Amino acid sequence: MNTIIQNILVFSALTLALVFLFKKFIWVPKKKTTKACGTDDGCGCH
Repeated sequence: MNTIIQNILVFSALTLALVFLFKKFIWVPKKKTTKACGTDDGCGCH
């Protein structure tokens, strides 16, 4: 019974780590590339 719980925990941790790495390095969200600083866009630089 202890081995089953250990395997579940190990595979859960591995899955979470892989999901984190996938989101961090592979999946790139769409970003706004046009950001004109100095206009009234609320960037807080002026």
